[in-house]
Amino acid sequence: MAVAAAAVLSACQIPSADPEARPDLEPVTATATPVQMRTGYPEQTVQTVPLAGPAAEPEAEISGLDWFGDVLVLLPQYPDRYDHNLFGLPRQALAAALSDPGKTPIEPFPIPLVNGSELRSLEGYEGLEAIVFTGSRFYLAVEGRSKGRMLGYLIPGKVLGNLDGLELDLANALLLPPQTSLMNKAYESLLIQGSQVVAIHELAGKETNPERHALLLSAELEMVGTLNVPEVEFRITDATRLDRYNRFWAVNFHWPGEKQLPTQADAIRERWGEGASHKDVAIVERLLEMEIRDGRIALVDRPPVELVLLDEVVARNWEGIVRWADEGVLVVTDRFPTTILAFVPFPENE
Repeated sequence: MAVAAAAVLSACQIPSADPEARPDLEPVTATATPVQMRTGYPEQTVQTVPLAGPAAEPEAEISGLDWFGDVLVLLPQYPDRYDHNLFGLPRQALAAALSDPGKTPIEPFPIPLVNGSELRSLEGYEGLEAIVFTGSRFYLAVEGRSKGRMLGYLIPGKVLGNLDGLELDLANALLLPPQTSLMNKAYESLLIQGSQVVAIHELAGKETNPERHALLLSAELEMVGTLNVPEVEFRITDATRLDRYNRFWAVNFHWPGEKQLPTQADAIRERWGEGASHKDVAIVERLLEMEIRDGRIALVDRPPVELVLLDEVVARNWEGIVRWADEGVLVVTDRFPTTILAFVPFPENE
């Protein structure tokens, strides 16, 4: 299987720009002026990338995305459902699919998690939530639940060869402190800032996580400190890498059936208004731009990018996001309503 993966890579890799690159944009100075009317960007329609094979199955429950070189790595929540494999898509195949929407679905190749069976040894193990690569190393965010409380783990690992496999370093796994008593809520976003790892909890709401903060850790997973996090209602499910200004995009999602999360107040909606498909609908599918500055994470003073909703009932549970050059982002859902990989263009005036 490793040989097959390597063969696919060698055949498909092409020279390209840094997949996380974006045009240089000068940082924006925040303003406290209240806005009472719709001032945001137009809602963006997603362009789906048809998938084939195991990764296209809802049971894959894709929970995160990141780039390793020119390969997009898709993280299934439970790799043991697929012989302990993650999935990879070459950039060239993605570019071809985006340029020809009617093209035959593309099938991600398997990436072995060589000691993935050991994940079940973690107390309360409930699957993988995020992945981030830095050089030949990677980190996984893992969710768990035990004795009525949520657990989070951060696990380091190394890349074998040219993505021939991934090897976990479970001996150095770190148990992350919980930030809320709400069930099924843990750390879902990982960033690399210089040589440090940033772990962001999925809840940052006024009521759901009043002590909200991100964890700052060394490459060896020693605790360095914390970063204050802005008030963001609903869930933050994944984040892109940082750009040169320490900015990133995060997925902000809400499904009305999530009864644990209050929906009465949403400062972002009050600040920028809402698009046509979001108006008077409880579903939230949007991208927020944030930045790390002055020892904290802050919202950039730009409107959110809302996605045109399917309808008033069906919510797409976007769980992964990466940049697509300077054109937009790629996002992916878990099993609800099914596996969807899609491109979201940046608004024209972004």
